[in-house]
Amino acid sequence: MLRMDGFAYHHASTPEQAVRLFDELESPRYIAGGTDLLPNIKHRIFSPKNLIGIATALPTGWREDDGQLRVGAGTRLSALAKMTPIPALAEAAGQIAGPQIRNMGTLGGNILLDTRCLFYNQSHFWRKALGHCLKAEGDWCHVIGGPKTCVATQSSDTVPLLLAMDAAIVLLGAAGERIIKMRDLYRFNGMNHLKIEPHELLTEVLIPSPPENFRATYRKLRTRDSIDFPQLGVAICGVFDGDVPTALDIVVGAANPQPKPIRKLEPFLNVPLTDDRVQEISALVYKQTRPLAAVHGAPSWRRHMSMVFTQRALNDLRAR
Repeated sequence: MLRMDGFAYHHASTPEQAVRLFDELESPRYIAGGTDLLPNIKHRIFSPKNLIGIATALPTGWREDDGQLRVGAGTRLSALAKMTPIPALAEAAGQIAGPQIRNMGTLGGNILLDTRCLFYNQSHFWRKALGHCLKAEGDWCHVIGGPKTCVATQSSDTVPLLLAMDAAIVLLGAAGERIIKMRDLYRFNGMNHLKIEPHELLTEVLIPSPPENFRATYRKLRTRDSIDFPQLGVAICGVFDGDVPTALDIVVGAANPQPKPIRKLEPFLNVPLTDDRVQEISALVYKQTRPLAAVHGAPSWRRHMSMVFTQRALNDLRAR
């Protein structure tokens, strides 16, 4: 049995109180659902001395506001899986883990999820026997066989779709609020993949209201549909006039430390999405997708599935 080291728990009633507590306490961590944090504490990946409970401090639910949808970071994934304004986001949230995890986990936690790796997300005993890894206690990345780069994978299911929809997040810090686009949030660095300060608290997600004729979907590759993290994720959003896309965004997730927006889609806009063009777009996704062996599944197979999933998703969107 894996046990947690001792820590003190502090309940925050408001986001502002949570940020103040973070600055006052020694070795603090925020905790909402705790579905990722608590296992990592058991694995001795993190050893905080103080946990700040924010489950009731964060806003929940969603509302329309000046041409955008504001979603509270404390919204449970199970609630998000039932949202009606953006069915594709509900589709992505509904594929996260299993019902028990979705009932506890939050949207904010999924967006800020720590990167994952076969050599990192293990017990301390296991990591020690291997000589540790670059992301935890060691000086060597076992995935790429070198000491310089950590390629632990960003494995959130909501993130590819939110990036494709050009979402932004609201962060609360000691100096007040700031807004950062999600496309600017992630680095290609598995050890430090988020461009935020440790004390900053994610309070809301801002999603542009979908235009008329908007279509979107998310495809997830995993071994067990009932629980597993993604081995690959493909999100596609577009605006269609019949079978003609006037806007198109594709983002591949769970391949690298940073989600991958697909480039050079402009030639496929304002022309019918024929079978040949579906094949060409799928080949473009394959060309730009380079999964690394940080998660289960051969990289070559996961790369091939990026093409297959793109094909299926585009055919689905076209049929709608």
